[in-house]
Amino acid sequence: MIMGKRCTICEEEAKLKIKGTSDYYCDECARENFGDITVLVRIEEEAKKLKAIVDEKIEE
Repeated sequence: MIMGKRCTICEEEAKLKIKGTSDYYCDECARENFGDITVLVRIEEEAKKLKAIVDEKIEE
C-alpha cells in the first residue's frame, strides 16, 4: 500500500503542495496559511501526470 503524504503543519493527510518543493498541506492548513490556495498544486493531479508518463515509458 502506498502511503499518502502528510501535512507539514498538522500531520493530517495532505491534499495540496507547493510546486517544486516537499511542502505538503491538508485543505484546512492550506486555507489558514495561504490567502490564495490556487497557487498550490493538488497532489492527485500531479500523481496522475506522473502515472501517465510512467505508462507511456512502459509502452515504448
